[in-house]
Amino acid sequence: IGFETARSLALHGAHVVLACRDLHKGNQAVKAIRVERAVAKVDTLQLDLASLRSVKQFAESFRLREQPLHILVLNAGLFGLPWQLTEDGLESIFQVNHLGQFYLTQLLQDILVKSAPARVVVVSSESHRFVQLKGCPLTEEWLSPSSDRAWPVEQYNKSKLCNILFSQELNKRLLKRGVTSNAVHPGNMMGTSLARNWWFYRLLFLLVRPFTKSLQQGAATSVYAATARELEGIGGMYFNNCCRCLPSPDGQNDRAATELWEVSERILKARTSKFTL
Repeated sequence: IGFETARSLALHGAHVVLACRDLHKGNQAVKAIRVERAVAKVDTLQLDLASLRSVKQFAESFRLREQPLHILVLNAGLFGLPWQLTEDGLESIFQVNHLGQFYLTQLLQDILVKSAPARVVVVSSESHRFVQLKGCPLTEEWLSPSSDRAWPVEQYNKSKLCNILFSQELNKRLLKRGVTSNAVHPGNMMGTSLARNWWFYRLLFLLVRPFTKSLQQGAATSVYAATARELEGIGGMYFNNCCRCLPSPDGQNDRAATELWEVSERILKARTSKFTL
């Protein structure tokens, strides 16, 4: 979906920077886009969301380009990975799907504001509806649990709820400065690499593929949220099939959104304070 989103934007004249963990695959994506449009402005920079240091290095590299940033699409979707810790000592699905993207946005926030009007698009999922907070506080232990308390599918669902809460809080904080944020659901069980970590999910995704969206269709809602003229200056919403819909009650919880922002900042401060500028 990330490739199709980048492809659509690049083919319509946007200057696109692909943030890729695997630079070889990123360069292949650049070549594929330029086959369709030789003059397409598309580059790649390395970014590993499982490493907060890598996130900081990416932001510094982008800053050195001295380019505006009008659209930031946060497309991470690690799914089904058995419990493991990142180099920063955090559960991997939580860090990749939420915290790494939260940190990236913080580091690029001043560029977004200077580039205003600007938009952030956060790719979430309808699976956020399977999480019920039941009034419980959002703590580091709940967000990044130990191995005996973590289930990969639940971690994915929680991270997608985090995406919606983060998008809403980001929009609330930056709207008056010309930056809007919206969350989107791309579609269910499409033929992406999302299920690559467990054979059962690979089989399941294969079986339902004839009944799901194509990757290009899946990218349509992200592209809509990023470019639609009618959304200029409008944020804090959740889109499915290019239509606004309401997230779960927990996804509309302002207290939880603020709480998630604050605990994310505390987690980052404890782990990035040692980084040199």
